[in-house]
Amino acid sequence: MQCKNHPTQMAVDRCAGCAESFCSDCLVEIQGQKYCGSCKIMAVKGPPPAVIEQGSIPCKEADDALKYAIIGIFCFGIVLEPIALVRAFKARKLIAANPDLTGSGKATAATIIGIVALLLWVLGLMAKFSRV
Repeated sequence: MQCKNHPTQMAVDRCAGCAESFCSDCLVEIQGQKYCGSCKIMAVKGPPPAVIEQGSIPCKEADDALKYAIIGIFCFGIVLEPIALVRAFKARKLIAANPDLTGSGKATAATIIGIVALLLWVLGLMAKFSRV
């Protein structure tokens, strides 16, 4: 086994960080572990802070819109469905402005459910009042 940095030298051990083979000149011991030049910085400073992945923050407005839309199917739809639609449009606007937000599918579902349920509620009310 040869040193990664010095092909003419025999490797004596592997780096605890990257597991590559290195000679004794390339490794340093930190807290009982042997590290190469690149990994020793990570061993001293610690791992880098977690990076928030793009599209990993849930949009609260999209969640609320979907909740209102689903509840509105069963009760108070004439009131809750317009609220769901307003929240869904607000969520779509926020998601478009901030790429870290997720929930565009929920906003779309809330919009579709809200429109269909609102139309059904209006038609139901019209049918009820037309009999009177």
